[in-house]
Amino acid sequence: MSVILAALAAGAARADEALEAVAAAVPACDAARAHCFGLALHVVVDRDGAAQTPAWVAAQVAQANRHFAAVDVGFELGALDALPAELGAVETRTQRDALGRARAASGRTIHVFVVRRLADLDGSGDIYGVHWRDRGGAKRRWIILSAEAWERTLAHELGHFFGLPHSSHPVSIMNKAPRATPPPEERTFAPEEVARLEKGLARLRAAGQPVDRRAPTD
Repeated sequence: MSVILAALAAGAARADEALEAVAAAVPACDAARAHCFGLALHVVVDRDGAAQTPAWVAAQVAQANRHFAAVDVGFELGALDALPAELGAVETRTQRDALGRARAASGRTIHVFVVRRLADLDGSGDIYGVHWRDRGGAKRRWIILSAEAWERTLAHELGHFFGLPHSSHPVSIMNKAPRATPPPEERTFAPEEVARLEKGLARLRAAGQPVDRRAPTD
């Protein structure tokens, strides 16, 4: 029994250490942004550590902040916890539902799950990320990121969260088509998408879900 307890304690300490490093790395909203939304990050931690490095998580948030500057929106850490190792591979619709259903009951925060693998449900292989709506209803939704995701994947999925579909604009990070120009570092939201994001932002702020940390309080 003492061996089991020691293993459990070691696992808890490893998770705490991994989460502390992530929390320290994630950037805050720019003070100049008119709108700021908290991200509830749920990161798989197993015997090898967190599913991704603190630098990778920080880069995802930093890229989201860069692209959403066009609508004066920023993102920062709102909550952080560890997911057990058995949730590291998300391969079915049922698993996608279960992942968020137990942890994203409220729409007041944008929930982001970082896993090791995210299967493509419409084909073979894996995908980098998804904006997922709970098939059980209640308007619950969340974002799932694979540990293999590009730096702009969180920004892409947040685009969906705020109302954008996939795009055919060459400049757009919502465009999934392979292309040489413009280079990835020059891609962002197209002007038409910025206008649509502004409308989506207004709808979400009116509903109070997610909560805008810069909104005036009574």
